[in-house]
Amino acid sequence: MLDAVKRKTVFLALSLIVAIICPAVSAQASDDSRRSMTGVWFTKAPASWVYQDQAGVFTGSTSMRWELEEDANGMIRGFNIWYAADAVEGPSVGAMCMVGARGGSRVVITEAEVDNVLLPTFEFTCTHRKGRLARCLGNGFSDQPPVALRGRMNRVKDPTDRDSELAEQYAEDINAVRAACAGTR
Repeated sequence: MLDAVKRKTVFLALSLIVAIICPAVSAQASDDSRRSMTGVWFTKAPASWVYQDQAGVFTGSTSMRWELEEDANGMIRGFNIWYAADAVEGPSVGAMCMVGARGGSRVVITEAEVDNVLLPTFEFTCTHRKGRLARCLGNGFSDQPPVALRGRMNRVKDPTDRDSELAEQYAEDINAVRAACAGTR
């Protein structure tokens, strides 16, 4: 009889442990999926940058549109279309292919020119806890002069409105950039 009571107590204790652990693991998994970078992101406000060359140090801002897809292992791929207004030289526009990785709330993304995807030019380190906001710092490398950027990216549910607002600014066709960065050009 005592043996049956012990088994029943052990069974109840194990059941209680399973009841506590399973929801916690499930909550952690759903929390991780909310951290996914998959989606279309726009700069919340133009991102500030600083640039240095032989003539001195210059500052400005840029608007960006990121289209990212994250797989189950936290590997990220996509592209960035950016626009920077410059009062002296006129507006600049460009497109970059992006690859990256996410570990928890930390995201690292490296980008390269669409026409030369093997030469990385810029790296972003972002913090994305969950939801629609990511805080990012960026720095340039390769053969360019020193450049750094700070901005906030906001994931949007429906990019159509934002795309139509910015269509005049972006000289690159979004579908062509998407195909080029996916290697299906």
